[in-house]
Amino acid sequence: MRRRLSLLALIVVLALSVNCWAADDRTIVDMRGKEVTFPADPKKVATIDDGFVEGIMTHLGVIDKVTAIASWSMKRDYNYDYETASGEKYSYRGWNTMKYLHPWLNDKPCFNSPDGDILDFETLAKAEPDVVIMRVGDCTVGEDDQSRIDQTIGTIEDLGLPLVVIYAPGFYKKAELATIKDEMGVVGDVFGQKDKALALADYLAGTEKLIRERTAGIKDGDKSRLLYVGLNPDLRSEGMVGGAFGVNTPESYIIENVAGAKNAFDGQGYGVPLSAEQIYALDPDAIVLPTWNGYHPPRELYETAYFSNLAELRAIKDKRVYAMPWTPMNCARRVEYPIDMMIIAKASYPDRFQDIKVHEFVLEFYKKVYGVDEATAKGLRTTQILDWMVEYDF
Repeated sequence: MRRRLSLLALIVVLALSVNCWAADDRTIVDMRGKEVTFPADPKKVATIDDGFVEGIMTHLGVIDKVTAIASWSMKRDYNYDYETASGEKYSYRGWNTMKYLHPWLNDKPCFNSPDGDILDFETLAKAEPDVVIMRVGDCTVGEDDQSRIDQTIGTIEDLGLPLVVIYAPGFYKKAELATIKDEMGVVGDVFGQKDKALALADYLAGTEKLIRERTAGIKDGDKSRLLYVGLNPDLRSEGMVGGAFGVNTPESYIIENVAGAKNAFDGQGYGVPLSAEQIYALDPDAIVLPTWNGYHPPRELYETAYFSNLAELRAIKDKRVYAMPWTPMNCARRVEYPIDMMIIAKASYPDRFQDIKVHEFVLEFYKKVYGVDEATAKGLRTTQILDWMVEYDF
């Protein structure tokens, strides 16, 4: 009888231990459809992305849990020098928004090569994270090499580390951005704040709704023709002007399906090389310059000697060239994507958005999303190299 009671007591103790252990854990389903279990209140989080996850964590108030990163974009200072045809020199400096808000990230181990293409799993293991969050589709882990994606996932899980995988929109080979909400929901779930993360996604989507309402019903013949072209200096060295973004890209989705404009380049692909002659043939109403192997301000098209052969373009003569926010390693849209949308919308239809000052819109956006004060919001605008909007009252 005593032995039976002892055995029963042992079973009860074990059961209570299991229940306590289970209560201290959280199990969620990631975008693979896989259940992932990790501590309910993770203290150490490793991220494999280029700032998207950190942006959500900043909004949720848990950014201090990041103990290891896999993107050098959150460590580097980016500086660019230019010279006008008349010999005037000027420069710009930009940072990842997460580096500006959280400079201490620079002191965290980065388990990636400086070129950003080889993950160091030994450094990741030494960080001993409670959970790893990986965004497939960011520059750090691309979306096109499935074997590499599978190998990365397998290696991390072989280390015994809980891995939560989210997929950027491009992973699905579709241009629309709707799945960003799914990503945010999963990240929020990691920290027990799914509802707050989804509310953030709805707030971001509100900008898209506003733009759609203002550009609805524009007839094809009245649509503004916008060229989204990256002034990649490597292409310029080959005699081309830059690389255009085709109709199958998220950029074109914003131009045509959100802003109600027309992509002046109706081909397909990312960074498709275009010569000066080809751009003259397109003769767009407006030109938008994204981060593409460097930052590219409107002045670069207006004033540099190497682009002087484009001076007769309608968009240049009408001063309708606009720069997108400085976004290093922006292979997939990050939390700031509504700023991209608003710039494209106002660049396409200045009259329809005359009442919206984008330089003020971004300040309110930063305050709402990141919970910062006016001075910090202005600092973020500067670090994304958007102060040109103040000068031009854009």
